[in-house]
Amino acid sequence: MTDFILPMATTDDALERIGGKGRSLAKMSNAGFDVPTGFHVTADAYRAFVAENNLQDQIVALAKPALDNGWVTFEPASAAIQELIKGYSVSDDVAGQLRDAYATLGGEPAVAVRSSANAEDLPGLSFAGQQDTYLNVKGNDSLIAAVLNCWASLWTAQAISYRHENEIEQGSVAMAVVVQQMVPADVAGILFTANPATGERSEMIINASFGLGEAVVGGQVTPDTFIVDRNTKTVKETMIGPKEQMVVSDGEQGTKLTDVEAADRDQSSLTDTLLKDLTELALRVENNYDGLPQDIEWAIVDGKIALLQSRPITNLPPQPLEVEWTPDWEPALVRRQIVENIPDPTCELFDELYIRYALRWQRDAEKSNYSTLHGFAFQIMDPGGITGTREEWQAGIRAAREKIAATPEGMAQEKHDLDLFISELSDDDRAAFEAMADELNSDNLPNAVTVPESDNPTYTAFHKTFTNDNQHNDWRERAMPELQGAVDKWGAVDITRASDDTLLEGMKELIEAEGWYWSGNGGHTFGVAKSVDDQLQAFLRENLPDHKFTSGQFLSGFKSRIMMANDALFEIAKVIRDDDDLTLQVLATPAHRLMGELQARNDTQQILQDIDDYLQEYGHQGYSLDFCEPTQQEDPSALFVTLKNMVRRKDYDPVQHEEEAARKKDKAMGEIAELLTGLKYWQFRYRLWFANKYYPMREESCFVLGMAWPVLRPMASELGRRMVEVGTFKQPDDIYHMYSAELEEAMALRSNGKSKPELGDLAQERRDLRERRKLLHPPGTCPPEASESPGIAFKETQIKNDDSSDTLMGIPVSPGTITAEASVIMNPAEFSNMIPGSILVCPMTSPAWTQLFAHAQGLVTDIGGILGHGSIVAREYGIPAVVGTGNCTVRIKHGQMIEVDGDGGTVRLVED
Repeated sequence: MTDFILPMATTDDALERIGGKGRSLAKMSNAGFDVPTGFHVTADAYRAFVAENNLQDQIVALAKPALDNGWVTFEPASAAIQELIKGYSVSDDVAGQLRDAYATLGGEPAVAVRSSANAEDLPGLSFAGQQDTYLNVKGNDSLIAAVLNCWASLWTAQAISYRHENEIEQGSVAMAVVVQQMVPADVAGILFTANPATGERSEMIINASFGLGEAVVGGQVTPDTFIVDRNTKTVKETMIGPKEQMVVSDGEQGTKLTDVEAADRDQSSLTDTLLKDLTELALRVENNYDGLPQDIEWAIVDGKIALLQSRPITNLPPQPLEVEWTPDWEPALVRRQIVENIPDPTCELFDELYIRYALRWQRDAEKSNYSTLHGFAFQIMDPGGITGTREEWQAGIRAAREKIAATPEGMAQEKHDLDLFISELSDDDRAAFEAMADELNSDNLPNAVTVPESDNPTYTAFHKTFTNDNQHNDWRERAMPELQGAVDKWGAVDITRASDDTLLEGMKELIEAEGWYWSGNGGHTFGVAKSVDDQLQAFLRENLPDHKFTSGQFLSGFKSRIMMANDALFEIAKVIRDDDDLTLQVLATPAHRLMGELQARNDTQQILQDIDDYLQEYGHQGYSLDFCEPTQQEDPSALFVTLKNMVRRKDYDPVQHEEEAARKKDKAMGEIAELLTGLKYWQFRYRLWFANKYYPMREESCFVLGMAWPVLRPMASELGRRMVEVGTFKQPDDIYHMYSAELEEAMALRSNGKSKPELGDLAQERRDLRERRKLLHPPGTCPPEASESPGIAFKETQIKNDDSSDTLMGIPVSPGTITAEASVIMNPAEFSNMIPGSILVCPMTSPAWTQLFAHAQGLVTDIGGILGHGSIVAREYGIPAVVGTGNCTVRIKHGQMIEVDGDGGTVRLVED
């Protein structure tokens, strides 16, 4: 006869025998910790039950997804499987062994019956709360029923879904059960031996409440929270929760939720002594798991602590860094311009060759106008731009403007530009303009119309068609062909036959081409678009300060590459929508596996071709300009998140967004015509004409950023592979965490059949440091006080907001007001967390983020300006947007209700 019962302190603790929870309890019991007495019902009992009733094939066949209003659900599958399982009885053999084991506990004591699956508590995975626990179970019949229910809970909808998402075969799972004597807890809760929110290893977090711990674990109560310094074992911070209710045993069977006495609710659930005891116990438990931070469930009765569970903390952030944002080698650093495309800390090779070298304003310069601090990219500000008072700054602007206007060349340019503007007016508008000019009778009409009276420095940059046209022509005739030439040259190289030196030479030339494209032209072309937009914005603010107009209300509607990419993806989604079977598969398949699933079908050839065409046209764009990050061509999983949402939302059509944006634009134009008259109205019309003429250059110049990386990354991968082969690197992408001198040293060693494994170790250290740096929140300027300079303030893309205010100030870039849930998305790995119809809250956006806008009702960013990528796209989609708040991703929580005012530039936290 098979033995289906094992003692609590068994050493037969294989995961396949007693599951994750059981294995942990056995380990702690054998280590001498106070674990409630009991026994394990092995997973073999579940397997025997399934086998003897011929259930396995039926269960696997039923464990399939269904759609409910476009959302994948496993509820029907779960209900069918659980009904199937509960339709059979536990065998006499297993039931008899259960009774015998239960009897050894003495009489018929109350027990806790806990699920312990063979797939739970695996590294990086947590099935917490997905399978059932039954408390205060008394009597043989109730125990046997609880075990059967635990087996059935292997097939809850959430457990099936979690396995589906994490590629765990549904047919591979089995359920063990832990039976323990109940602990009638006075106080219970959870303890994390490291701070799970911040990653701080010196802090422990304790949640505690009265009664059984299920109230804390299940989120039925707001518990007390204690932050403990694990080094001194003292409490750093105490937050007393309301603890309005508690879970207690309900007589002979089960539990109930009951009210806590009013006088006890504001009292601490733990004394100082118990807090210290818990801390010391947690340290011993963690040590028993070789120092791995633990998530511990505990209970206290009569002052004695019992351990109910311990498992590794999943998704624990890396240990946070403490840094100073004060550069000691440059006057000031600003997070702006190309930096908006580099949200994360950079890898070493990108930092050295692109940021610090390739981004030179002059080819013969020794270094670029950019640098990094703690891995984050910044633009270096020149000393002249950060000195002097605002009055001195404005006086200089006036003097420069007057000097230019007084020259024959300046006057000729103004007349040329005004004549060009007039020539493109309709007959009715031209007649209205001439009537205004006659009435004004100005001795310098071109200057009056084209140069508003203002101290704003924006009117002195890229304010003439001659300069702007030359810039655009240079972009089209020189900058673009040069970059394309480098890409074509090195794209033709057979990297498998190329020498190490050739590969590195190609990488350097491609990096140089990308950097010089931007610093030699692209950045200036971008600057043209930014300036004309900013000039329109400044005019509206200065002349209609009470009406909250933004330039974005008037500049939407042009068909950018970004919108074309979105339209192309939507065409693919429409084809999928028309096939119900394909729709189910696309929506049910996790994004990172979707390409493989589509390739496995025999009816998706055209869709695959359309996806390939899309990636060839738009897939060079990455989620960061840093070439250590894969492009969409390499990893389209984040793109597929959006494709899935387009398929799901039958009501979605990009044309609706375009029509709404056009409606808002027409409405705003009508309001302007009523508010402005005479010269002021025609100054506005000129500024709008001027902005529309050059505004699209922004998207054209930015679209090609990173076009060299699909050629560079395979070269880097090949060179990295060779270093792995010889024993220097541990993985090919270690190459990105090398400086060029280190890489050249490794290449020289390889040429002599030698290696340097220390470089692989160094790459891992730097990779880990980069992950830690990702948790940092760089300020808009370094040092922070530099933002007070008028020269910096003009260019800054981050506003300083208080860490406690319920209202965040930012830069209004797309009009309208919306109140909705917030989707806080920090990076592409979190794209699947986007809540359709929510407000996108993120550090900043790059072209690869565009896909999320199709499902957003608003946008809020940490960093950004009036012509940042997110600003442009928000306008095209007609959604309110506030950018450059500085700390929105820190202050706003995922799912929190917020109000975005895209006219006033505020974000209000409606609900905490």
